[in-house]
Amino acid sequence: MQLRPQSALAIGVAVLAAWALIETRGWSIQTALYPRVVATPLLVLALVETLLSLRGEGPAEAAQTMDFSLSTSVTPGLAQRRTVTAFVWLAGFFVIVVLLGFSRAIPLFVFAYLKGQGKETWTVSIVLAALAWLVFYLLFVSLLHLPFAEGLLWTLGK
Repeated sequence: MQLRPQSALAIGVAVLAAWALIETRGWSIQTALYPRVVATPLLVLALVETLLSLRGEGPAEAAQTMDFSLSTSVTPGLAQRRTVTAFVWLAGFFVIVVLLGFSRAIPLFVFAYLKGQGKETWTVSIVLAALAWLVFYLLFVSLLHLPFAEGLLWTLGK
């Protein structure tokens, strides 16, 4: 067994995850839920990675190393347009969240993206936007009781 950089990193991640679990012991369940949900699988996966790394098993021994290469089938102009489009959609989502708040921005953004960028039908776009809002509402508002700001347009008149 030999300590490699992967082992040291995995040990460090396991220590941080264990520390998060220990630190949240005295917290209420509502406060500690998110850190525990993240730290528990992180701890398990980091420990498994540590064991595999120390035993010398892992992807480096199982397969050849693959070099990173950019796709050559897409022209640079098309790649640039796609990148700009993605950033415009991301910036648009940010603006909608600031102006309308998360609860209104999520279905609006999902609908606009599916209809505008995805060229989906009206039915698919509306159903998926409603489903996105429902999942958001049930998870973050009903289950976790997280408060979300209303958005600038709704707070200006108050």
